Amino acid sequence: MSPQENTPTRSGGTDVSADRATDALRSVESARAGARLRAGLTPSWYGPAAAAALIASGLGQAWAEGRGGWGAALSLAIALAGLALLLALVDAAARRAEVTVTRPLSARLRRAAVPLSALLVAGLATWGLCHVFGADRGATKIALFAVLGLGTWAVFAARNASIGRKLRDIG
Repeated sequence: MSPQENTPTRSGGTDVSADRATDALRSVESARAGARLRAGLTPSWYGPAAAAALIASGLGQAWAEGRGGWGAALSLAIALAGLALLLALVDAAARRAEVTVTRPLSARLRRAAVPLSALLVAGLATWGLCHVFGADRGATKIALFAVLGLGTWAVFAARNASIGRKLRDIG
């Protein structure tokens, strides 16, 4: 039996080999994995913007601390504006990716467990240190929000670096 007898032919007369089909399937899987990874990337401006939003919220709350009723309302408005900005940034990052990969809530929580735990520990440590050194509530809020903002920035940078390494491995 000659090798040509094992190779199926299309109606147009072109030969289709199992090797070419396997290579094409690998190429498709590689492209799918690359798209999934690229969807997880966050823009480089996202980390600093999230940090700035959190720090500005802490500054606003510290400023409004002793201002009375209108200061509390302004503090709440600043916090809500910061949250709205963060949500808008998340939406912008998702649209920028051009690929939407919906993960189940459990998978998203598993992915975020370590960074969220690290941010929680850093926040608690900051609060504890501020309390030990006698910082007032305003300074504690500013320090706490600064640590959380910069920690968020570090989480996004580390995630992007990890995704970049995986993309280079894919080719």
